[in-house]
Amino acid sequence: MTDLTPDQLWTRLTELLGGARQDSAEDLPGAELVVTEDDQEVFRAALARHARRDRDEPGVIWIRPLVASANFHDGLPAFDLSIVRRRALHVAAAQTSDDGLNLELVTGQRAHIQPARGIQLAVLQDFDTWMTTLTLERRIEVEALDSD
Repeated sequence: MTDLTPDQLWTRLTELLGGARQDSAEDLPGAELVVTEDDQEVFRAALARHARRDRDEPGVIWIRPLVASANFHDGLPAFDLSIVRRRALHVAAAQTSDDGLNLELVTGQRAHIQPARGIQLAVLQDFDTWMTTLTLERRIEVEALDSD
């Protein structure tokens, strides 16, 4: 298996985040992140549909794992950005897999980005709904992933 170039990694990541090429009965498919260490799962969360390449470090990709379910305000989902903060993936190597991306992180952990399923997909869809309640300026700020 050959490593992906940074551009190939970025293309496949954005496809997964947007639900492209996913065989799904879901109206809004998306992606989730699963991190393993010594073959044990240590983290799993849906990923917001936005990501950013780091300007200074080509091996760093900024993402927003949705680590908490939504609260509800006036019947609509609401998220606290101090909890669902941006995170950096420091990628040492990347390969495609049948359903997504396999990433080797500089920490020695492995990350798999795959189509979101079950509760992760439900959290992502709540986040999508919440994003529609934000002003355009706030939505642009959230999607930029350049501050917490």
